Order: sequence, then structure tokens, then C-alpha cells
Amino acid sequence: MASLRSPRGQSVIEILIALALLGILASASFILLSTAFSEGRFAQERAIAEQILAEGMEATRQIRDRNFDDLAAGTYGLARTGADWAFSGTEDVTDGRYQRTVTVTELDENQREIIVSVTWTPRLGRTQVLETATLLADVPQVAVPPSSNCYGFELTGDWSNPTSLGTGDLGPGNQGTDVVVDYPYAFVSGVAASSAKPDLFAFDASDPTLPTLIDEIDVGANGINAIARNGDILVAASSNDSREFMVFDVSDPTNMQLVGSSNLTGSEDGLSVLLINDLAVLARANSATAEIYFYDVSTPATPSLLGSHEVGADVHDFASNETYLFAVTSSETSDIVTFDVSAPLSPTYVGDFDLLDDSEDLSLSYHVPDLLFVGNASNEFIVVDASDPLNLVEVSSVTTGGQVKDVVCVTGQLLVTGTDNPNQESILLDITALPTVSTFTSLNFPQEANGVDFAENMVFVAVRSNDALRILTGGTP
Repeated sequence: MASLRSPRGQSVIEILIALALLGILASASFILLSTAFSEGRFAQERAIAEQILAEGMEATRQIRDRNFDDLAAGTYGLARTGADWAFSGTEDVTDGRYQRTVTVTELDENQREIIVSVTWTPRLGRTQVLETATLLADVPQVAVPPSSNCYGFELTGDWSNPTSLGTGDLGPGNQGTDVVVDYPYAFVSGVAASSAKPDLFAFDASDPTLPTLIDEIDVGANGINAIARNGDILVAASSNDSREFMVFDVSDPTNMQLVGSSNLTGSEDGLSVLLINDLAVLARANSATAEIYFYDVSTPATPSLLGSHEVGADVHDFASNETYLFAVTSSETSDIVTFDVSAPLSPTYVGDFDLLDDSEDLSLSYHVPDLLFVGNASNEFIVVDASDPLNLVEVSSVTTGGQVKDVVCVTGQLLVTGTDNPNQESILLDITALPTVSTFTSLNFPQEANGVDFAENMVFVAVRSNDALRILTGGTP
């Protein structure tokens, strides 16, 4: 006799199978979600560890710069007082979880191997260790004013054959205008056609072959034309009609903050800026009122206007020594304007100087002990004797084939310029036989170089393209 199945029994079996499948799917989903959550948390913890690692290396460089003898062989922790770092104990701990050590090994009298290590145990997982190593040398230095854009370091490597290490991208539609470095961090300013684009960028260049964008800020229309930094404060000159002068807190480069600004009368652009401790100086295009403005930024959120000066021409750049501030302009009769800043918060105008070039002057740098370097719109680079700041003397010049937009020098060796020369956007000048200056070598970038800075035997260049940050060093000796 044929056997018949009960429909009710069959339904129960199907339900049980469906429930089993749902259970398997739910378990798989839970496992996937848990894995994703754990991986996300681990990535976050690793990013924190990498930041602590980079901070440790930069702190050790600061200790080296202050006194090479402090790099005695041993294993240390780090402690910070204000902006100053020092070795302390045998390790330091961040957030109660990240143990950091700095191991110093003496290779010879003038060279140390540095290994920075960060150890932590993830909430779910095995103990992790990150390490980075470098060699630090006892780099000869000379005293330079804190606001000078010349450096008292000796170069190493073959700078007749500079090597490109890495680049940093600002994103589509942006163009680099200036760069300042607080190694391992490089701050780049930019302008863009869209007001919605960011204008200030922070890169972590602890690996100079792969600088990483870590923060960016949008300041509104017209972007930023120039920047200057001192400690945790960065100031900016802008074409933004509601805040031509801006103050940023960059104590945490991963979280920069616009904390203060100043709106000047009229719509003329802010062109350049300089920071001398708590004194900020803003340069502006020719206006109906004034072109040079002095601010007290000791309280960054409320910059206080100390005074202004009328030039009657565009003011393009500043440089200073310990006593005097110099500004270059587009005036045919007042090429260099000089102020006494020995009392920084009471700057005093002392006079003008007329160069022989009859050209608009665009860039300026002060070289210890008594020279000014001037770049003009006639593709000429001029050396001025400033031993008597009230009686400047033009002593030599060299043709650059392009307008010099910015300049930094490494005392006694080379001077690095950013130009609009279509084939030589960066020209390195030989300054070993001052006051005579001659061309040493050059580099070709896709667009003009608007800003240059120097740190750790590397030149940082801001190029007028979205691929703006370029990092260079000397080739193999």
C-alpha cells in the first residue's frame, strides 16, 4: 500500500531548515560585523600609534638642534614643557596604553642612530610594536634671527644633482601658493576657483617619499596667498575681503583651527605675512589707506592692530634681523622700506631705499650677518649690503630668467629660489663667494614655484598646481 506524507510534518521540517539557515546567516553577519568593527578599531589605534611615533622622532630632532651632546647613548622616554622636549626616564606613556621609547646609539663623535618605538596592546589582540629609525648628525649651525628665512645649517649630499623625494596633492582645482615647515609637518597654502575648496593643508612628511595629507581648512572665497609660522601659531595673508589677515592654531596639525582674523577697509588683497614672536606683519596691495599692518598676536583669537604704514604701492614680501624689518614694494622710488622692531610691539618707520633696478620687487630674504637678497619682476636677483640698515648699498646681481617669487638660503652654501621661469621653476644659487652670486643648478617643475622652505637637509616647494608640495634633497655625494 502506498505511503502518504503528512503536509503538516513537511511544513515543520521546512520551518526548522529555514530557521537553521537564518541562524547561520545571522552568525555569519555577526562575525563579519565584529571583524569589521575590530579592524576599524585596530586601524584607529594604529593611526594614534603612528602619530606618537612621528612626534617622538620630531622631539628627538628638536633635542639634537638644541644641544647635540644631549643625545647620549641610552634608552629614554620624552617629556614636554611648553614647546620644548627633553628626555625623561626610560619610557613615556600616552593615554595609559602607548609606551614610547627612544633608543640612542653612538656611531661616532658626530653621529647617532635613533630608534623610536611605540608598543601597545589592542583591546582585542596581541601586543603591537611600531618602530622608526634614522641617523642624526651634529649639524653645524650659526645664530639666525627667528624670523629670517635663511638657515644656519650645512647641506649634505650632492646638491648639483638634487633628488625628488615625494609630492603632496591638494586635490583638483587647487594651486599651491606658499609652504612653511615644522618638520615633520609641512603646511601648504593654496587658492582655487571654487570658494568651497580648502585653502590650508597640513602634511605629515615624516616619510618624505610619501607625504600624507592629515588636515585641511576652507577659509572661504579667494584662498590664501602666503603663510608664516612661529611655534603653534600660523598667520596668513588672503584675498578674502572679509578677513585679509588670519591666525591659525596649528598645535595639533591633524586638527588645525582658524582662531582669529582681521577685516581691513577696502577690497585690496593681503599679499604676504611675517611673524616675529608675537608681532605679525601683513603686506597688502596698494590701497587708499595703508599697505603694511602690524598686529599683536599674543592672544591669537583677538589679534590687536598696533599700527599701519602707507607706501602708495603693492608690498610683496618681508625679512628681518633682530632689530630691523625690511619690506619690498612695487614702488620705483621706495623699493625697500625699513622699520625698527627692536621693541617688537612698537615698530617704527625709519626710511626707504631706492634700488637701481627701476622694477617691481617681489621677494626678500635676510642673510646673516648683513645682506639682503631681493628678487624683482625684471628677472633679476640683487644682493644688498645691509650692514647699515639706514644706508643700504646695492653690491651685485644675477639674471634668473624668471621672476623670483620666494627665496630661502642655507648659510654659506646655497640659496634656493622659486620662480616663474618656464624651464627653471627653482634655481639654486651659489653664495659661497658673497657678495657675488652665481647660478649653481636648477629644476624644472610643471608650474611656477611660489614658495620654498628648508628643513632636515630637504627643500620644500609649493608649486602652482594641485600636485603642489614637492620635497627635494641632495643626491648621493
